[in-house]
Amino acid sequence: MQAKFKPEILIVDDVENNIFTLRTLIEAHFDANLIEATSGEQVLRIINERSVDLILMDVMMPGMDGFETARLIKNRPKTSNIPIIFISAYDPTQKLLEKGIAAGGFDYLTKPIDDNQLVYRLKMYLRFIQHEFLMNLHLRELNLKLIEEIEERKTAEQTLQISQKELKSANASKDKFFSIIAHDLKNPFNAIIGLATLLTEDYDSFSEEEHKEFLMNIKSSAENTFRLLQNLLDWSQTQTGKILFEPTQFFLNTITSEIYDLVKPSADNKNIRMEMNIPSSLQVFADKNMINTVIRNLLLNAIKFTRKGGFVKILAIKSGDEVEIGVVDNGVGISPEKLAKLFLIDANIASNGTAGEEGTGLGLILCKEFIEKNEGKIRVESQECVGTNFTFTLPAFYKSN
Repeated sequence: MQAKFKPEILIVDDVENNIFTLRTLIEAHFDANLIEATSGEQVLRIINERSVDLILMDVMMPGMDGFETARLIKNRPKTSNIPIIFISAYDPTQKLLEKGIAAGGFDYLTKPIDDNQLVYRLKMYLRFIQHEFLMNLHLRELNLKLIEEIEERKTAEQTLQISQKELKSANASKDKFFSIIAHDLKNPFNAIIGLATLLTEDYDSFSEEEHKEFLMNIKSSAENTFRLLQNLLDWSQTQTGKILFEPTQFFLNTITSEIYDLVKPSADNKNIRMEMNIPSSLQVFADKNMINTVIRNLLLNAIKFTRKGGFVKILAIKSGDEVEIGVVDNGVGISPEKLAKLFLIDANIASNGTAGEEGTGLGLILCKEFIEKNEGKIRVESQECVGTNFTFTLPAFYKSN
């Protein structure tokens, strides 16, 4: 519905009877809001506080006259466009008319007021003011509509960018998934099947020492494949949003000790010295299963890329409201190029370990997702041929007194 135009008309005269006469005449012919003022000073206060569409201004007033008041009105940017009609005594010399125009007046009427002339002039000016009002209203509506369209377009573009990013990530996840199935799962199974076939078909052809070596290789391949399947299952659940997130408080030392015992045989096979330094009283608030996966992956990675005779350490300290956990090794290190892509799903950075162990890079991606899910951060520092330090944080748990 179009807004109704109801003009604000300011009547200025120091004689109350003159104001009454003008008010009565205007109210009889126009639907307008009428405002009254008896001095120039009062006019300036009114137009500073409210919007005025037209001013009927008496010229001869005590103190500040109508011309001076008009000049001050026209000098203010906020009020310079208000039409002013001067009303004063008849002046045969027309000097008052000239002064009125010079002061910025639109028109000049003489007293006594001719009712028909005033009504005609007001109709003309108010029609012009109404047209300007409606044009401004239309422009405001167009402007608001344009702003809405711009915002909608921005939202649509942002949504499209997000969708493109999600699509790219989904495609990268899909490619990673099929790459693992086609290559990283296939190879260890081929090794297991090949060794098992040799044992079943030509068992007597091999010595006891070779039997043990085959069985150790089968065991190692099976363990690596099982760990890969664990990571693959966890990762697929994170991608579909099906993985449960159940944070609770627990002693960090307890689960780390269990993982330490689990991975130590792998370290012993490479004569790698392992150290654990985690205070027994240290508690965190996080999802226990996720943190188990993180620590297991980081320790196995450290063992994988550490040479025989090296060391792997896991340690933790409390720092403010967080617990900081570090997994440190003196292994082969990571190149700057790979370091920049370490946690990206669409980057192919898989490398073989120092004993030929294969990997997918999936474990580190899982670590990042799980740590961030638990309101922590993970970072890595590494130097080639010197070693690597993975550090992540978790919320500390405080016992209530």
